[in-house]
Amino acid sequence: MTARLIVTAEGRNYQIDPNRITSIGRSVDCDVVLRDPKVSHHHARLSYSHQGWMLEDLNSTNGLISQGIRVTTLNITSSVDVTLSSSTTLHFELQPEQNRGILPPTPPTPPASHTSAPHTSETMKATPAPVSLPPRPAPTPTVTPSPSPAPSPTPAPSPAPTQPPAPAPTINRTPTPDSTTLAARNNEQTMLAGKIPDGKRRASAPPKGKVKGFFDPSATQSGIIGRSPNCVITINDVLASRRHCQVEATPNGILLTDLGSVNGTYVNGRRVAKVWLVEDDVVSIGNTDLIVHDGILQDRSPYALEQAVIAEDIGLTVKGGAKLLHGIDAVFAKGTLTAVIGPSGAGKSTFTSIVAGLNEPTEGHVFFDGYDVHDNIELLRSRIGFVPQDDVVHRKLTVDAALEYAARLRLPNSSKAERREIIDNVLEELELTERRKNRIDHLSGGQRKRVSTAIELLTGPELLILDEPTSGLDPALDLTVMNMLRKLADAGRIVLVVTHSLSYVNDLCDNVLMLAPGGYPSFFGTTSELEQAFPGKRWANIFTEVTENPRESHSITKPKELTEHAKSVGAHHTGHEKPAKTFRIRQTLTLMTRQLHLVIADPGLLVFLILLPILLGLLSMVVPGSKGFGKPGTDAMTEPSQLLVLVILGVCFMGSALSVRDIVAERPIYNRERAVGLSPTSYTLSKLLVLGLETLLQSCILVTAVIIGKPKPDEGVLTDNGILELIVIVWLTAWASGMLGAVGSALVRSSEQTMPLLVVLVMAQLVFSGGMIPVTGRDGLDEVSRVFPGRWGFAAAASDIDLNKLVPTLKKDDLWAHTTDQWWTDIAVMAGMVVFLAIVLRVCVSNAVAKHMK
Repeated sequence: MTARLIVTAEGRNYQIDPNRITSIGRSVDCDVVLRDPKVSHHHARLSYSHQGWMLEDLNSTNGLISQGIRVTTLNITSSVDVTLSSSTTLHFELQPEQNRGILPPTPPTPPASHTSAPHTSETMKATPAPVSLPPRPAPTPTVTPSPSPAPSPTPAPSPAPTQPPAPAPTINRTPTPDSTTLAARNNEQTMLAGKIPDGKRRASAPPKGKVKGFFDPSATQSGIIGRSPNCVITINDVLASRRHCQVEATPNGILLTDLGSVNGTYVNGRRVAKVWLVEDDVVSIGNTDLIVHDGILQDRSPYALEQAVIAEDIGLTVKGGAKLLHGIDAVFAKGTLTAVIGPSGAGKSTFTSIVAGLNEPTEGHVFFDGYDVHDNIELLRSRIGFVPQDDVVHRKLTVDAALEYAARLRLPNSSKAERREIIDNVLEELELTERRKNRIDHLSGGQRKRVSTAIELLTGPELLILDEPTSGLDPALDLTVMNMLRKLADAGRIVLVVTHSLSYVNDLCDNVLMLAPGGYPSFFGTTSELEQAFPGKRWANIFTEVTENPRESHSITKPKELTEHAKSVGAHHTGHEKPAKTFRIRQTLTLMTRQLHLVIADPGLLVFLILLPILLGLLSMVVPGSKGFGKPGTDAMTEPSQLLVLVILGVCFMGSALSVRDIVAERPIYNRERAVGLSPTSYTLSKLLVLGLETLLQSCILVTAVIIGKPKPDEGVLTDNGILELIVIVWLTAWASGMLGAVGSALVRSSEQTMPLLVVLVMAQLVFSGGMIPVTGRDGLDEVSRVFPGRWGFAAAASDIDLNKLVPTLKKDDLWAHTTDQWWTDIAVMAGMVVFLAIVLRVCVSNAVAKHMK
């Protein structure tokens, strides 16, 4: 029978919940907060297992002193005093469960400045904070009831200030689980304890009050759930709307109604509009889960399993029958850092991409908190962070700007103030606050990797996967990145890291998954078990051994047994849900703003954007003749046609040069943003519109430069001078050429291939424009020429200035006819090309994602 543990700290009594880990320290996110500055921020922690109560030191400065001896762990079997510093001693008192009743009052001794009226049970866990931090509310006095199945969490009445001192506050404010549930959880914690060596346990910062309140239909008729502080259940989750959903007490149970929330409300993995809740239903709002337990809708955290990710018999067979992965089993617990290692070609990145939901296995399943990852990726994608090997940031932006744009895309319902708070917290956690104004290309490799990680942390993911984050870094930066990952795991996340750097695996990682060539699982277990499996061997010898015998398993504990046990004690949700609605207009505006910011932030690109049309305009001065676009003189009969060739081919080059590197250069960024909800349509529209603005600016500059050096046309189709029509023609030609370059950029595999592509595009436009080489009436050549923007741009310009009349020596072309109908036809074809190429680009970027995921 569980012995109840009461901790007395600084004059307050705390009843410790055996079902969760209790943190002790000076930090405000601890369960037991101490004001003594000599106490470490995360000094120690308490946990309960089949062995009883265990107190563990968390590498604190002054340690744990018991009976004059400094200890790292202490098995509490009787009442005992433990000293944390020269001025702080904790008293631990064990009380048998059968004697459970009202605790004798213990007079609290907080400073007068921290004295406040008692609060409701929603703040029961809180204690006064250190003097250097904002004060926390005082714990609620409550009477501990006698044993009963799942007592109600209804708040107890607050006593008047003159009443006797309060009994011990209960650390867990949710109902106590029944004996069957508690036994299952103790077994689960026992299994988990076997996978994390005592020496590797770290201080896991508990969630900072993500859920406040509960809904008891026997006491409350209705209420709102959301981010607003006046909700019956307040959720501190940026993916939740202020008024997210409504709950009502009905004869049929709790009726839940979504209130048009941005990210939707899910019940057991299915998105719902209105539904009655039954016992054990899990309601997911953003990254937060609620559960119906004993008829009360409340925080699910105390009932969630520690082993949150289960990879069961993962296999992958690709086209042609080649099998890349063979039956991989692994279980990853919250608060752990797991290194995925193995020789090159072992399938490490392939496996982690499957765990992240980016790739789908042909055999087996990945379960995250009871959900099949690949069936419920739309529900889980904000809970999974994936940092690929390539940097997923625009290097010309500052750290602040990159995170701001990422937050706008990933948190569309957040306000500017909320985004700023989230960014500040992430930067502080990753120790990037001092670098927030620096441009990313001025940071070191390790700092850039931190920025990529910071982007993933914006949505508060519970699972974080990094693919070779230390690749190319020196040993010092390697250690810095690994220490960062250790801290991220210490904050309660599940962290997986693919790495070839093995120097710090034993010191910083909890578990190791080793894959052999061909994707065979060679080892899964703790780092201490790894030492047992390969006693005294160096990494080179270990890799040689697993390479020579790839099908041999060296695991001490069979991974299959771990996965089966984890599945047996955990919930399993079935079903598949359609994606939440995407705010395409908002995403498009954000991407356009970011693209324009990138142009301004890159002086070289900005100079190119402005100077190139000026230089091309000045080149018109070398064309012989002085009549410009008017009737040529006898000394330069082809001057108008030569000017048109120069202008049209110049804008074809300008448009293609603007976009030919754009898509392929940011493909890693796009692929990652696409995986977390970016619409390909929004991405395509942003490229289309920004390219239209850039080419419009260049076209105005080019035509102005040409007109300054050469006389304007004698007449136009719509106006007397034809300048306005010429600007429209040049703009549409450049825009269509830019979209053609963007399509080519989406099809090539690397940036090195874009230069040959640009040469081919420009030379093709030169040949098929019809200005230098006649194409009219030439079978095959005439038809092929009509697929290029340069052909229709030259035709529209020739129609505008009446080239058939100005240069009679040229072969007549029907597309050059100086009529309003023909001019509008040429313009309409180019506008249609812009739209058609935008559709092709939309298809291309979707296919690029599909190829990346295979």
